[in-house]
Amino acid sequence: MPKLTKQQIIILSIMAVAILYGIYDFYIVPRTKTDSLNPGEKTAEVEAFMADVTAKMTKGSLSAAAVYAINRAETEWQRDPFYEKKSFSDWKMFKEPKAGKDSKAEPGFNYSGYLKLDKKEMVIINGVEYESGSNMEIEGYVLEKIYPDRIVIVNKKSRSRVEVPLQE
Repeated sequence: MPKLTKQQIIILSIMAVAILYGIYDFYIVPRTKTDSLNPGEKTAEVEAFMADVTAKMTKGSLSAAAVYAINRAETEWQRDPFYEKKSFSDWKMFKEPKAGKDSKAEPGFNYSGYLKLDKKEMVIINGVEYESGSNMEIEGYVLEKIYPDRIVIVNKKSRSRVEVPLQE
């Protein structure tokens, strides 16, 4: 048998210790039985804990800083910090109904996504994917043209066109 190197001796001794520990743990140490769970006792413990927590909670125990933070979180924003002025004005103009002679207000379209793969273009309007020329979920409307920054939607009945900017 060839002479073993120092590294091989260390590895073999660690392996021997691991095997001896496995034999000791598996055969020599007696296994203790786990207590069977009694659902009634656990339910009683949980109910007692909940009663204790409820009793310790008092109304109005918030600090002044916490009350201030909650009040600030609940107030309406004066302006949305995530919109640029131009995007916000485009969005606001889109949301306001157009005043016409006897035209009904157009339904709200939210153009939120654009995808171009090779020659195929797809858009996401109100959470639904469309291609150019496809009928929309809102009855009577067809997606006419797709541009990266806007889309053109046509009402079949009135032949009116609506340009919808991309909402970023």
